[in-house]
Amino acid sequence: MYMKILSLITVAFMTVSASSSAENIYADVQVTELKPTTNVIWKRKNPHTPKYPIELANSGIRGCAVLSFEISASGKTESVEIISSVPKRKLGKSSRKMLQKWHWTPTSKLTEPAAEKRTLRLDFCIDGDSTEQAEEACKQQTLISCK
Repeated sequence: MYMKILSLITVAFMTVSASSSAENIYADVQVTELKPTTNVIWKRKNPHTPKYPIELANSGIRGCAVLSFEISASGKTESVEIISSVPKRKLGKSSRKMLQKWHWTPTSKLTEPAAEKRTLRLDFCIDGDSTEQAEEACKQQTLISCK
């Protein structure tokens, strides 16, 4: 299982206010590098946790998506392909849209930037009464297959 070779690059939390109620929804998004995990040419320009899509939070949608994409020689995300997504339709579509907005910066100034093929997993978790509980739910979720 390729989860053993994962390199967790981002874990953070956010509180999403649901428009239909006064209570908070605690959500976590984790980004896990799948391929390559070492010697990468590019890193995300904004390393902060991606924002949990409001429409997913309001609907209580949680799950994961594995995406393949290319980073162009100019640092733009291109050719995003959904490899798998649970649940399929909404989460895959939201993940693709999110990833297409990312910009990248070279990891080294010593080499000329080149295009790079990447695969990553996005985990979307909503759970509990605190960010800590959402984090724990997402840690457990990353151990589950995303198929």
